[in-house]
Amino acid sequence: MNTNKGFTLIELLVVVLIIGILAAIALPQYTRTVEKSRSAEAMINLKAISDAANRAYLLNGAYIGSTGAALTFADLDIDPPTGSNNFGFSFGTCNAAGCVINACRKASSSTTDAAACTGPKYTITYTLASGGTPVRTCVAGTDTTSCNAITAMLK
Repeated sequence: MNTNKGFTLIELLVVVLIIGILAAIALPQYTRTVEKSRSAEAMINLKAISDAANRAYLLNGAYIGSTGAALTFADLDIDPPTGSNNFGFSFGTCNAAGCVINACRKASSSTTDAAACTGPKYTITYTLASGGTPVRTCVAGTDTTSCNAITAMLK
């Protein structure tokens, strides 16, 4: 009579195998979901910056600062977003025809805002055109997968 109770090695290996398969399926989806939620932060800040840039456009007749130079955060009626662990914000080309605002995904939380656009994971670009509809795009840096997932959200 066998009175040993417990699980066999094969049964334990099958359970570990099933858990491994479930983790392999769930982890990439979890990562994409987290990245989409982080990009929502950038979209909120980009919208606030673009609204302020449009107000500057109404005052100056172009996407230029009060001194006639390219638009900067100092020319806006809002403070630049700071303290984000996820994104750094900057202006691209701004002139009479339009303005480009960048939200660069930081490589790590210790990356400074100024260095965020140097080798970013990806960049969400918000392009304003005088009298036109803003265009939002994602430019892949080192993280193409997240950029592809976010592109669907930008439309």
